[in-house]
Amino acid sequence: MFKQKHFPHTGQPSFFALVPFFVFIGTYVLLIALFPEASNDLKLTAFPTFAGILAVGFSLFTFQERISISKKIKVFISGVAQPTVMYMCFIFIFSSIFSHIISLCGGVDSAIKLCYVLIPQQWMLPGIFIAISLFSLTIGSSIGGIATFAPVAVGLAPKLGVSPALMAGIAVSGSMLGDNLSVISDTTIAVVHTTGCSPYKKFKSNAMLVFPAFVLTLIVLSIINYNLPSPVTEQVVTSWNISDVIKTIPYAAVFLLAILGIDVLIVLAIGAIAGAILGILYAKFSILLAITFFFEGFYQHKGVVAMLLLVMFIAGLSRIVEHNGGIKYLLRKFHARTKTKTSAECSIAMLVSLLDIAVARNTIAILIAGPMARQIGGRFKLKSARIATLLDLFSCAIHGIIPYSSQLLLAAAMAGTTSISIIPYVHYQFIVLGVAILSIVKTKISEGKKNVKKNRY
Repeated sequence: MFKQKHFPHTGQPSFFALVPFFVFIGTYVLLIALFPEASNDLKLTAFPTFAGILAVGFSLFTFQERISISKKIKVFISGVAQPTVMYMCFIFIFSSIFSHIISLCGGVDSAIKLCYVLIPQQWMLPGIFIAISLFSLTIGSSIGGIATFAPVAVGLAPKLGVSPALMAGIAVSGSMLGDNLSVISDTTIAVVHTTGCSPYKKFKSNAMLVFPAFVLTLIVLSIINYNLPSPVTEQVVTSWNISDVIKTIPYAAVFLLAILGIDVLIVLAIGAIAGAILGILYAKFSILLAITFFFEGFYQHKGVVAMLLLVMFIAGLSRIVEHNGGIKYLLRKFHARTKTKTSAECSIAMLVSLLDIAVARNTIAILIAGPMARQIGGRFKLKSARIATLLDLFSCAIHGIIPYSSQLLLAAAMAGTTSISIIPYVHYQFIVLGVAILSIVKTKISEGKKNVKKNRY
């Protein structure tokens, strides 16, 4: 057994320490390019796992100090064993159990029917996006939003005549929007803690950029929805009955318990138990089978198992990169190149984006970049709300685009596709990233006008 141990940052700032991440990304993309005929199952499980193992193996040669291989592995394990990583892993396990049992008891099919009843056909895609956004906003968890709604969204794909990757992309987009804007999400708590900004001011500043991106995303989804082939829904609607409402009770329970602020792990566990009880009452399966489903729900989803391993690989890899001075290198480079208010905003945005790409966890990226962002912003009199907005918005936007983020991996596992295939459909992520960049351009224009006036006098 390895004991939890803190290893001091002994590495000097070094770009070479960041190379393991390039090895991981390059290997993953190269495998998909070299073997396009490979099944989605292989692309989702074997390819990223192999890339993760290769990157971790390479990272063991990036240590600057001379230490034994055993100590290097302990550094890796210290990254894997972080409470936030373990918490995330348990969410993956419970979310797969929840979705498996709900599917077997008929809850997913019933939820799909109710979507047809409650959401007009011409607004199906934007309606799902709104529902997932509100749910994630309420519970403050993008993972919880994806775990709860992705099976329903993906289940609608064949009925709407669209790709499961599109529906998975909508689930990721909506969940990331809600997570970014929620005042109780871990990213908001992290950014408020590191910048000294109040949650209300952060929400107000953030919403001014999120709202236009939200509207533009609805327009894009409405256009896509308008061009869909008209699905035949009469049989679906007429076959709907009161038992379909009852079978969606686990979803309602998850939503209500989340609103009450109960931990997402407990919420998912209660939802799974409620689904098991409904399955037994409707004679879908026996008590013995219900018990076995709590185990089968995890190991039968190969994508979730692979995702769990990959998250641990990335967490350990990130710890090695940090230990060897990779994060220090990024911090030093951005601090040295900041000369104006606009460059300060660019530095904050680029810093947290690169850190998120490096550590693959937006909350951790914010916690690392936050103190430095506060220093950079303070030098150029940036408001704390603006600093907080830039940190949270860019970290969440980038996090929803990188193929090895936990959100995309979970959505891919539930959709039975690869995370790379989902990226073109995370419309909100690209739109909000564009809006955030335009807000920096606006700062540049305002700064230029002030300089012109100053030079006149």
